[in-house]
Amino acid sequence: MTVPAPAGPVTATGTGSRNVHGQAIALTAFTTVKWWGRAWLPILFLYARLFPRSGGTLARLSFIHFARWTIVRGIPPSGGARLRYAHLFFESNFNGGWEEYIDAFSYILTRGMTLFWGSSYGFPKPLPTRPFKDYIKANELEASHFYSAYPEATTTMVRAALELDERLAALRADVAGLDADEFGAAWRSFLIEAQRCL
Repeated sequence: MTVPAPAGPVTATGTGSRNVHGQAIALTAFTTVKWWGRAWLPILFLYARLFPRSGGTLARLSFIHFARWTIVRGIPPSGGARLRYAHLFFESNFNGGWEEYIDAFSYILTRGMTLFWGSSYGFPKPLPTRPFKDYIKANELEASHFYSAYPEATTTMVRAALELDERLAALRADVAGLDADEFGAAWRSFLIEAQRCL
């Protein structure tokens, strides 16, 4: 099932249309990190890089294009003004509604949200979701520019298209030199196996 594109120039949070491109929605949040978070977050990021399967639950949420957390200590990061406090910069692109996106993070990634945002001032915990949504809205920034390569496609649709492309390449290699009957059998078999990608 696909989600229809937003009808008008309003983002999920109601601030304007720059956070929306087709079915893709951008979310950016900038939160101030407590003193101990400056040491905690790099350890957490290192763990996530060394053990990428630890983020498997996030990867299985098929409506998320990507999600990234970054520690910002200065603006711009090199040679610019140093911030008095470190900040956690979160950016993500997703399909569907803003409320449902935060609900998924809150209910499915409860522990992860606490690990990442627990070191930020004012973090209310992911559950119940209303205070967490209010926290994200209060710290959300509108994108100055947002581009999606496939604005009318969901992440699930893009993944299915990539899988179908691989299956077609394999079929092309397999049918070289087959007669019409053999090709017909291979084609029917391909259609059955690739049905979920179509």
